[in-house]
Amino acid sequence: MNLEKIYQERLDAFLKQQKEKTSKMFQIGNVRVILFVLMIYFLFQFFSTEFEVMFWWWCFLAVIPVFVVFLRLYQGFFDEKQRIDELIVINEKELKILKSNQPAFDGGQEFDDPNHDYCSDLDLFGSAGIFAFVNRTSTAKGKERLANLFKAPLDDVAAIYTQQEAVKVLNPKIDFRQAFMANGRITEDTLEDIAYLQAWTAAPAAFLDSTPWKITRVVLPLLSILALVYFIITFNHLPLMLMGMLNFALLGIKSKYVGKEHTEIGKRQGILKMYVSLLNLANQEDFGDSSILNEIKKTAKEAQSGFGRLSKIVDYFDQRLNIFVGLGLNLLILYDVQCLFALEAWKKKHKQFLTNWLDTVAELDGLISLATFSYNNAELNFPQLEKSDELFIHAEALGHPLIPVSERVCNDTKLGSQHKIFVVTGSNMAGKSTFLRCVALNLLLAKCGAPVCATSFKSSLMDIMTSMRVQDSISQQTSYFQAELLRLQYIIRTLKENKPTFIILDEILKGTNSEDKLLGSELLVRHFLDFNCLAMVATHDLELGNMQDELPGKVENLCFESIIEKDELSFDYKLNRGIAKNKNATFLMRKMEIVPKELFR
Repeated sequence: MNLEKIYQERLDAFLKQQKEKTSKMFQIGNVRVILFVLMIYFLFQFFSTEFEVMFWWWCFLAVIPVFVVFLRLYQGFFDEKQRIDELIVINEKELKILKSNQPAFDGGQEFDDPNHDYCSDLDLFGSAGIFAFVNRTSTAKGKERLANLFKAPLDDVAAIYTQQEAVKVLNPKIDFRQAFMANGRITEDTLEDIAYLQAWTAAPAAFLDSTPWKITRVVLPLLSILALVYFIITFNHLPLMLMGMLNFALLGIKSKYVGKEHTEIGKRQGILKMYVSLLNLANQEDFGDSSILNEIKKTAKEAQSGFGRLSKIVDYFDQRLNIFVGLGLNLLILYDVQCLFALEAWKKKHKQFLTNWLDTVAELDGLISLATFSYNNAELNFPQLEKSDELFIHAEALGHPLIPVSERVCNDTKLGSQHKIFVVTGSNMAGKSTFLRCVALNLLLAKCGAPVCATSFKSSLMDIMTSMRVQDSISQQTSYFQAELLRLQYIIRTLKENKPTFIILDEILKGTNSEDKLLGSELLVRHFLDFNCLAMVATHDLELGNMQDELPGKVENLCFESIIEKDELSFDYKLNRGIAKNKNATFLMRKMEIVPKELFR
C-alpha cells in the first residue's frame, strides 16, 4: 500500500472539488446580486410610479422566494466548501508526516504530567511524542479522552480485544474517518464549551417550573391574538396596543436573563450543529460486527435527534435578533418566553443523557485516531495479551514506533517467564534508554487496543511505572536527588498494592557517590524480587551485572555494545545477553582531543 500515493490522490481530488465549489459559489453569488438589484428596482417602481402599482408589487413578491432559494443554495455550497477545505488540510498534513516523519497534529502538551506513573518519561505528549503521531481527534472531548486513554489504559483483556476489533473495522474506512475529522474541525470547540453545556443542562429551570409563567405564556399570547383579530375587524387598535405594552413590560422584567441565556447557548450553536453532523456520519456507517462501534451507533441515533432538536430551538431563538421577529412576535406572543420554555423543556427531557452523548462522540473520535495510526503504519501488528500470574513480555522484531522504518532497529525481546529483573548496560548513545522506552511504549499501545511495533507481541497484563527523567523543583524546594528518592518511594508504595507492574529505571541514584549508588541499586533490585513486578534497570555500573551470578534465575544481564573499528565509533543498537564491554567515553575524549593522546596508555 503506497500511502503517499493514496493521500496525494485524495488531495488532488479535493483540490479539484474545491475549485468547482468556488466556481459555483461565484455564479450563485452573481445571481443573488442580480436578484437583489431587481428587488430594489421593483420596490422603487412600486413607490415611485402612479401606474401599474400592483404589477411592481407582485414582481417584488415573486422575486423574494427565488432570492431565498439562491441564498440557501449559496449556504449549501459554502458549507460543502468548508468541509472540502478541511479535507485538503487533513491530507496535506498526512503527506507532510509521511515525507518528514514529523507530526503535524496537536501533541496535547497540556496533558503532560511529570508526576504521572510514566507520562513524561515515555514522552507521551508534546510535539514529538506518541500522542502527536496518533492524535487525529477533531473534538475537545475526543482529544481529552484519547489523552486519558494513554494515561490510564484499559486493564481488562476482553475490553482490549473489543477495542482492537473496533480499530480493525475503522482501519480501511478512510472516507468515513476523514469525513468525521473534517466535520469536527469546521467548528472548534473547547472543554469549557462542553463544561458549559453540562452545567447548563444541570441548572434549574427558571420558567418551566414557574406556575405564573406557565399561565402567562399561554394566556397573554392568546389575548394578544384576539386583540389582533379585533383590530382587523374593527380597526380599533387600543386593545392591541395595550396588550403589546403589557407584553413588553413583562419581557423587560426578564430581559437580562433572556439575553444572557441566548448569548451563552447561541455561542455553542456551531458546536451543536457540528455534533449533529458527526452523529449523522456515525448513523450512516456500517460497522460490521464491532460491539463497541454498534453500541456507539445505537446511542448516536438518540443523540443526533436530541442535539438536532436543541440546535433548531437555538435557531429559533436567534431569530429574536431580527427586528421584525424580535419586536413584532415578542409584542404579540412573548416570543422570547416561548423559546426559553422550549429550551428548558429540552433540558428537562434530555439532561440525563447529555454526558453519555458527548462521551459517545469522544469515544468514536479517539477510535478514529487509533485506526488512522494503524492505517498509516501497516507494518504494525496487533498484540496478544493475557491476565497471568506469570509476568512476561515476548516480542519478535520489537522496535520503537516513532523511529522511521528506514532507521529502525528491531530486537527480539523475551522478558519474564523465569527472570524478573533485567539489568541493561551499555555506553552512552548505545540505545539503552531508547530500548527501555520502546518496550514500555509498545506495552502501553497494546493496552490501548492499538497495534504495536513488532511482528509478534505477547504479554501479560501489567501496569507501567518509570523513573527515567526525574526533575528537581525550586517551587517545592526539592533537589534532584530528593526528587528521585521520592519517585522510588512512590514506586515501592505502589508495588505494595500487589498489582502486576512493569518497571523501567534509567540510571538511578545519580546524586550520590559511585559506591553508595551501586549499593543502593543492588538493594533496590533485591527488593523488587519481593513484589509482583517485572523490571528493567539501565545502568552504567557494570558491577550491578554481578547480581546475575548472585541471584541466578531471577536477574539477567542485557546489553548494547558500541563498535570501535578503524578508529571510528558506531552502534548497531542490537540487544545482546551479558554485560557491555566497550567504553566509548575515553575513545571520544581522545578522538576529539579533549585530553592529549600521550596521556592514554
